[in-house]
Amino acid sequence: MSEKKTNDNEDLIELKNKRESQSKKTKKNHEKDFSKPVSKEINNIFDSQFLSTDSLRDKTKIITSPNIFTVHLSWKPYKRIVGYAIRYANDNIDKKDWCEVYGILIGKIEENKRIIVKDAIPLVKGGRTGVELEPIHYVDLSQIDSSIYERDIENKKTDFIIGWWHTHPGFGFFFSPVDRETQLGYQIPNPFAIGLVFDHTERTSNFLGIRALRLMDLDRGITSDYDIVELRYDQDKKKINHKINKIIEKITENMEKGLKELEEIENLLLKKTLPQLQKKFGLILGPKRDIKVILDEQDAKMDENKFYTWYPEAFTKKYRKPKFRLKLEAEIEKSKAILKDLREKNQPVKYQESKVKFQKKIKEMISKPNKLINKIMSDFGKKIELIYPIYDYLDTNERKTIEHFEEWISEYFKVLDKFKITIANF
Repeated sequence: MSEKKTNDNEDLIELKNKRESQSKKTKKNHEKDFSKPVSKEINNIFDSQFLSTDSLRDKTKIITSPNIFTVHLSWKPYKRIVGYAIRYANDNIDKKDWCEVYGILIGKIEENKRIIVKDAIPLVKGGRTGVELEPIHYVDLSQIDSSIYERDIENKKTDFIIGWWHTHPGFGFFFSPVDRETQLGYQIPNPFAIGLVFDHTERTSNFLGIRALRLMDLDRGITSDYDIVELRYDQDKKKINHKINKIIEKITENMEKGLKELEEIENLLLKKTLPQLQKKFGLILGPKRDIKVILDEQDAKMDENKFYTWYPEAFTKKYRKPKFRLKLEAEIEKSKAILKDLREKNQPVKYQESKVKFQKKIKEMISKPNKLINKIMSDFGKKIELIYPIYDYLDTNERKTIEHFEEWISEYFKVLDKFKITIANF
């Protein structure tokens, strides 16, 4: 880790001096030329009292954004930002192959003057100089927002998406025109929204390599200037740096094997094992259409579109029951009818004998899928144990793999348990 700067105060003094030398140039060229790369000096400008690259701005005209507040960044979001970032940009990767990453911030506003950042969720990896979101990621954002809302109601909290974060590996701290456009999307509905920028090359023993930015004049859109906002932490920065070095070592040690297990969950369990289970011992309802489950690993895929695409007509579609479930339900109804007849004929001995016989037969029918699903869960549990050390540093696509599996298994167990209860209540 380099020792270019000793602390933020010296950094601030140095940058204020640079600021004075820049002000004359800024006066001559009030509007920036975005066709030119942002200079390194401007990238690194920092002032806890909202110095901007345009000191001539009439601050009284800014009526859409709060003037002064602080951002409190706790340990959890910081470690998730760093942990996800160093997967794609670190000293062991060639600089030309470094990639930016993007995520969202969860937290709350206190007394209209403090932003409390409680979590930072990794969303997606981009390229060397930018991140492009796909429609799937906007669906993910909506789902995350809904889950936060539901959790807040349950826990009586007021957390929400308070901004976003991304990385500039080797480029420093600034908002590009694209970044400003992204920031507008957060800051227009929420004037307190902030964007965090992390650059691992800027980390020193007393600087965490991260800055908080916000736009100053929303009316100017992507031409708006931006401020660097004061960041505060819940621990001493040297202590945080020591802890984050341990986290980086842990990620480096566990990432490869964790991702291998994640790949097996997707390619083996999701795309092969579960479809085969559904084909042989199907319990979950499916759309009323011809579904061909192929045993070839490459072709036997789960229908992932249902997790991301909105189908309004889905509510009017009819669903079909798998053959195994139909057979199981038919056997249960047949048994119930016979038992009902015996009860009406007042034949208690034969009734009891038949009940035991029917229960045994149906239990045998569900014993095979029950044994198989428990084995699948055992295999899944072993894989999760290896994934757990890196779980916080997985993006939404990677976490979705685990969530898809858990959703499918949960639904299967729910139906299986209903049949077990039905058998017990004969």
